[in-house]
Amino acid sequence: MASNTGFARLLRTGGAALLLAAVVFPAGCEDPAVKFNRAGMEAYSRGNYTEARAGFEEAIERNPDIGVYYFNRGMAEQALGHFSEAIFNYQMATKLDVALVDAYKNAANCHLQLGKPEKARAILQEGTRTNPYTAEAFINLARFYQDRGDTYNAKLALAKAVAADPDNPRAHREYAQILVKTGQRDEAVKHLRKSLELQPVQPEVSAQLSELAPTDDNLPPPKP
Repeated sequence: MASNTGFARLLRTGGAALLLAAVVFPAGCEDPAVKFNRAGMEAYSRGNYTEARAGFEEAIERNPDIGVYYFNRGMAEQALGHFSEAIFNYQMATKLDVALVDAYKNAANCHLQLGKPEKARAILQEGTRTNPYTAEAFINLARFYQDRGDTYNAKLALAKAVAADPDNPRAHREYAQILVKTGQRDEAVKHLRKSLELQPVQPEVSAQLSELAPTDDNLPPPKP
């Protein structure tokens, strides 16, 4: 079942990303589920993960068809060290909304905490299958391989990230880094240029391009 929220806004709290479901209601009205989800997010931002979980549970009780509520409860469970419970919630989130790419990544991290790297890889691969045009899904898989020193598969995943979304500056930037690592300097420069074209304000990319291609007059100067 797809999420019926229309869209979800990402909220970063202390390095973690929670999701706020955006649902339109008549003026002066607010869905109780949205209210409890917001209360859970506020508790999470204070580091009160037990209270946050309770808020998300109330949101789910009132509207069990919204994937982001399960995602947020998974975040609370993960913060509490309840990795199996977190995985269950992330699975529910993606069942309701396959576009919640961070749910696949977080579930994979929980599997790693439980000492199950093969399950982590499998769930990241599932994320790429259900989101074939989302660069972040392939970037998450590439990070898994990179952390294990598997440059070949990491490079392959990043090439797929670029192919999945050619207009994603991060995909080009990440791919360029592994191309530099594997000695493909000219190809790396091409993708760094593309990343900068798509997102002009990237001081680190500008600086790296100046180092790799110092005679390139078309580069914007690095910005502070």
